[in-house]
Amino acid sequence: MNTTGIRAHWGLDPDVTFLNNGSFGATPRVVLDAVRQTHLEMEAEPVRFHARELPGRIAAARTAVASFVGADEAGLAFVQNATTGVNAVLRSFPWQPGDAILLADQTYNAVKQTAIWVSKRYGVELQWAKLPFPLDRADQMVTPWLEAATSKTRLAVIDHVSSPTAMVLPVARIVAELHGKGVPVLVDGAHAPGLLPLDLATIGADFYVANLHKWAYAAKGSAILHVAEAWREMMSPVCISHGYRQGLRAEFDWTGTMDPSPYLTAPVALEFWRRMDVELGGVAAFNHALVRRGRTLVSAALGTDLPHPDDALLYGPMAATLWPEPFSGDYRQVADLNRRMYDDHRIEVPFTTYDDRVWLRISGQAFNTPDEYERLAEVLRGGWR
Repeated sequence: MNTTGIRAHWGLDPDVTFLNNGSFGATPRVVLDAVRQTHLEMEAEPVRFHARELPGRIAAARTAVASFVGADEAGLAFVQNATTGVNAVLRSFPWQPGDAILLADQTYNAVKQTAIWVSKRYGVELQWAKLPFPLDRADQMVTPWLEAATSKTRLAVIDHVSSPTAMVLPVARIVAELHGKGVPVLVDGAHAPGLLPLDLATIGADFYVANLHKWAYAAKGSAILHVAEAWREMMSPVCISHGYRQGLRAEFDWTGTMDPSPYLTAPVALEFWRRMDVELGGVAAFNHALVRRGRTLVSAALGTDLPHPDDALLYGPMAATLWPEPFSGDYRQVADLNRRMYDDHRIEVPFTTYDDRVWLRISGQAFNTPDEYERLAEVLRGGWR
């Protein structure tokens, strides 16, 4: 396989070892070209583009995305990012004083902050499920949600893939168990499209938000919100505009003048993903294999144990490895580790914190090669810290 040829599909800096697709993704050249072409079409006749052509083009893009994620097209809307989708759900939800939101201690910080805002604004209690990490089995991530839920719990917010630990949660089972207790569920699938086989109908969440720019190769600013039929009438976007009270898609499709190119070019990104899927013999499996080898190299270089078994149900193309030095409690420690790794070695890889420990999280994407993980391990063995 010509891995050099694959990397040429991206405009990544050749002097940087880029092992952090998980933070912001990396947009392929073919998608960037489509974005530029969309800009030219938009500016050739802005009124025609926005007022007459845009509704149909958004609808066509939505059809392609709905098919890719296994969603009911009638409940699918584009949003700028997963955080915007989470805000739309939490701000639209019919809260009453004394209600509670259930989150996990691994919940992404932007989502935590949104929940804190809601708790202050509406008098809502915050409940926390403590997820095990390290762990041995995927089903260990189910029980904490059931134990933390109470009669006050009006909504649970679950990560599909944890940002700090890269764990893949068994969301379909968690959703079913919480539904059995009468608790609606919002799944934050920020990483899921392109990283996992995804069928939102099977997952059955009341709300599901996801980015297309991380693992599905779309341009930045391309994300989705899916709402189950029972909740659609209550939903509104963060920004209210002309479509108010005209239905989910009307409200979300037009929130004011914006650059819609990330939405409109999402089908180009998904077609490129399918191309990579064929070329690599399964893009998700290819990426997972990179990280599977990479985490073993990193763990050996650091002299720390792997935090979970080599089980494809537990992780995909990201994995976290324990850093041997304790967390000081000062987040400048982590910022300094990130800075030094990049400035001294031109390696882009994130250090994170969870459960008062520091973790090194690697990603694997089609443009990566095994020697990049070997280079990281060599740096770590060299007494860098």
